[in-house]
Amino acid sequence: MNPTNYNNNLRPKLSCRQIEIVELIVNENTTREIANKLNLSKETITTHRNNIMIKLGVKSIAGIVREALVTKIIEIK
Repeated sequence: MNPTNYNNNLRPKLSCRQIEIVELIVNENTTREIANKLNLSKETITTHRNNIMIKLGVKSIAGIVREALVTKIIEIK
């Protein structure tokens, strides 16, 4: 993933770590899988995910995925 491809018009901006987590969510990783891949606790991933939802103004993981694709936060390969 290249965070420089992130749509700069999206406000508020997500951190590089949050973009990384969004990419893992879009690629169908569970909270546990994301935690293991990033060497973090499940609780930390849940906190990141909740902060992402607040910043994007969505209320579900489906909303994160939709916003990620619409705003081109990440690119599907």
